[in-house]
Amino acid sequence: MDSNDEFCNNDYKVVIPETSFSVKVTNVKNPYCIRIYKTKNYIKKSNLITTKLVKYMKKEKLYSKNNDELNLGDLVIVHGKASQNVDLPAWFCRGIIGHFNPMTMRYNVLLIDHGISITLLKDDFISLQHDIISDKYLTSVIGIYNIIPTIIKKKESTNEFIQFTTNKWTTKAIKFIKELIVASSIIYFDSLVCDEYGKYYGELYLVINNEIICLSKTLTENGYATCLKGDLLKLIKEPNNKFKRESENNITTYYIQKVNDSNLQKNKDYTVNLSKYHSRESNAEYKERFHEKCSNAIIENRTRKVLVYSNVLCKTLNFVTDAQFPAEIHKAWDSLVQSSKPKKMQSYIWPAIKQKLDVVAIGTKDSGKTFGYTFAITGLLAARDSLPEGNKPSVLILCASSSEAFSVHSLCLEFLQSYNNINTILAFTGKSYRSLAAEIYNGCQILVSTPRFLAEFMRTYKDLLNFDSLCHLILDSADVILDKYYASIVELFGKHKIIKNREIQNDELFPLQIIFSARYFTTPIRTLVQKVMYNPYICITSFLEAVIFKSVQPKMYLLNSKFKLQKVLDILDNENKLKTMIICTTIDEAEELNSFLLKHKQTLLAHEKKHLFEIQAIKEIWEISVPGHYPIIISTDEVLSDLNITDVDWLIHYSISLHVQTKFNFRFSTLMNNLQKKTTKCKVTIFVNENDNIQFLSIINTMKRMGVVLSDDMLLNIERISMSLDKCKREYPICDKVKSLGFCPNKTSCVFRHCILSDIDTPMTEIETGDKVKFIITYVHNASHFSARVVEYVKASTLERIEFSKNEYVMLTSKIQNFYGNIDNRRRSAIITVGDIYGLEDSIESFKRVQVLQIKDGKSNHFESMEIADVRCIDTGNILNDIKVQKLLWLPEELSKLPAHIVEIFLVGIAPCDDEYEWNNCANEIAYDWFVKNLNQYSYTIGEVSLHLSNVIWTNTLEIGTKMIGRSDIIGLSLKTELINKHYAVVNKDHMQNIYTLCKKGGLIKNNKCDLE
Repeated sequence: MDSNDEFCNNDYKVVIPETSFSVKVTNVKNPYCIRIYKTKNYIKKSNLITTKLVKYMKKEKLYSKNNDELNLGDLVIVHGKASQNVDLPAWFCRGIIGHFNPMTMRYNVLLIDHGISITLLKDDFISLQHDIISDKYLTSVIGIYNIIPTIIKKKESTNEFIQFTTNKWTTKAIKFIKELIVASSIIYFDSLVCDEYGKYYGELYLVINNEIICLSKTLTENGYATCLKGDLLKLIKEPNNKFKRESENNITTYYIQKVNDSNLQKNKDYTVNLSKYHSRESNAEYKERFHEKCSNAIIENRTRKVLVYSNVLCKTLNFVTDAQFPAEIHKAWDSLVQSSKPKKMQSYIWPAIKQKLDVVAIGTKDSGKTFGYTFAITGLLAARDSLPEGNKPSVLILCASSSEAFSVHSLCLEFLQSYNNINTILAFTGKSYRSLAAEIYNGCQILVSTPRFLAEFMRTYKDLLNFDSLCHLILDSADVILDKYYASIVELFGKHKIIKNREIQNDELFPLQIIFSARYFTTPIRTLVQKVMYNPYICITSFLEAVIFKSVQPKMYLLNSKFKLQKVLDILDNENKLKTMIICTTIDEAEELNSFLLKHKQTLLAHEKKHLFEIQAIKEIWEISVPGHYPIIISTDEVLSDLNITDVDWLIHYSISLHVQTKFNFRFSTLMNNLQKKTTKCKVTIFVNENDNIQFLSIINTMKRMGVVLSDDMLLNIERISMSLDKCKREYPICDKVKSLGFCPNKTSCVFRHCILSDIDTPMTEIETGDKVKFIITYVHNASHFSARVVEYVKASTLERIEFSKNEYVMLTSKIQNFYGNIDNRRRSAIITVGDIYGLEDSIESFKRVQVLQIKDGKSNHFESMEIADVRCIDTGNILNDIKVQKLLWLPEELSKLPAHIVEIFLVGIAPCDDEYEWNNCANEIAYDWFVKNLNQYSYTIGEVSLHLSNVIWTNTLEIGTKMIGRSDIIGLSLKTELINKHYAVVNKDHMQNIYTLCKKGGLIKNNKCDLE
């Protein structure tokens, strides 16, 4: 049987040929026109081409406009100054001119090395007379070999479904292919023939959920195509009268043998009745079932298993419409989310919420918890015929902070914008009790608040709110609430009797449903669930939290790396009854461990340099292993998803030096089968050595949450290592939370620096503690954090007035603009480093100096994962988030080293109310409005300095000064007083004392004005 027969035979088990190679599909026009590129060395080749283009452009200086007439197929170079709406995959790209639209004066340009088309104006590219680079184009067009398109029609005379050949691929067929491409984790192409134009035809093999799908076979099985062979080929080559034929409505139908299904009898006609061909289902049903299978594959390819603990079985939803809430709620969802498919968390909790079950939703920050419950709860309310009126809320949502309460309130308003009879009230710190009471009297169906504020409000207005009709109680961020506001929760549940377990008494009164959403599964959550929930539906989408929920206690070894190999062998001993996996960070580490253990154990080694076939073979060996003879899998993080192993009994973390916390979390997916069992007996072992510094604090904190007992000596070592690691963050700025509050509540996972270094944090000016500084505020970050330009300051010791030159500031901005005014200078920086200074075009022809605060992994595109950065504009002070690093421009040292005139200002001694760590929107608006209202041409901002480090000034006061002709200026209004009096801030006595302590630890010289002790 030749290869052509193989992929047209339904009984043939699909195997990827050894002659195939991995590809990326960038575009699908039809099965005859699919653009691909080889993934092997693609990024390296692409970067090499870009480098050559950059050198050529610098040499030839071809940025000047080209007025030559352009023709279809002309070669062009698309440059980095392309339209702002175009996201180029490289700074310079080779392109080929396609279609021209005279109405918009735009060209369709194919980026031939990247396989995508973009629409550009003529000024966005430079035309060339010849190909200046000899490198072959990285993408090419291939076709699927030996198939022709078909359609399914019903024969009018017999009502039979007939498969007809056609001269055009249907829209459904093309859409079907695209869905399969999206669902694929990896794609292989096997070239079979080449035409006279150099175009290759062959077969695409798609790997979906570890199943290999042959594209031509799938198209033929679903009625979109048929193989060009046998009698069909004879009929095309030599039309004759041998075949049975029939004429109807001037159309002649030839009946030939069907060759692409070996299950059919050889004499079966090609115009086969598809209701018999699929004996159990009609053609329409079969297509719908296969389409659903494909859609599920797309979903499953992007999601992973979920741990569900419940005595009640709930189905999961694949589409948002399956939730079946009122139409207006779904319209609001479409407007807000613009996705027809729910997130993993949402697909599980929506059916449970609809069944009135008590729900616990544990998932990561972006798992869709808040959107999930607000959509469901508003949908349930909207479906009710009537709701209690006045001061009887049906829903109470308690949030961990005012900021979160604002977000939840906004979501509820969006979902309920078409329902005027459902009022959503926001109760937060800073809102007057009187105005809140008035709103409640006018009708409150949904109340959104924070625990402490609501408890304090009910002490004053204890009879105002009636919770007898409460149907839904939600604790958003329940882990934080029960940690910080447990006393308030006890007061609300006990004294004010918010929780009342009751059965259905009439059609209008529903039993109380309780919903907890949280990022972490904590002991207080476990305790409260046991006390207040009946038959809870617990859904956990985080593998690490699933391990914590099942009370798996890992064993941790803190040791030097040179002792790890022997220690692993020691703990393994003669253990071969447990399915064991050891996960390493690097390939070298995995190979070293494998070489060592092979002398004593049976091992399987899997890492990213191995071919997919080898990975699949490892999994097959694992699956057929028998107790007492289990091999040990040694794997790297990169191939865990390809292995897709979930039945590990003993997980060993050989190293944890991971740049991304999610990789560490994903390792626990290997335990999911064990975690699903009622009794879990899996083991976890973690090795920590001197090289595991990136996620060290975060993982140690996780160990504590998992119940690992740490000895005093180990805690001492951890503290020492923690301080040492913090001092290594020299390029990072001091954490804003430390600067504004005196501590960082998220220190274990925060990337910024939490210590003060004497050589890094030396003051950038001569301003000292006690001096009075006059500012011009350039940016308001929040209620206590500002950026400003120093105008002048008065020394406390001598009363000398020292002015800062405004001309220098203006000249600095002018130098930056002049430098980038020359288009030759607008080149991307080859290396982006945290702490370094670059140029950025933030608007058309407007350039700024920016300092990189942190670099993050962004969403990946067709070419590679994109890095994004948070940057601070050092000459204005504003912070820009999620800037693509490709937009950062090279800046010469003489410009990057020019002194900045902008400083950061932190108002000392205040903090958000109710022990919150974030200023809410109202507090920020109060601060902003205070400056707008009080500053004019006759006034200025002045503050008394408490401390000055680097470009940061802490001021004890921030006041408005007013100029008086012939008299001393009047210093009056105080921002700190304004925030405290309006109940948006409280006094933070420990703020500066904590920072002074950090100064002492950092070895800074004591200032007589500050009590550093």
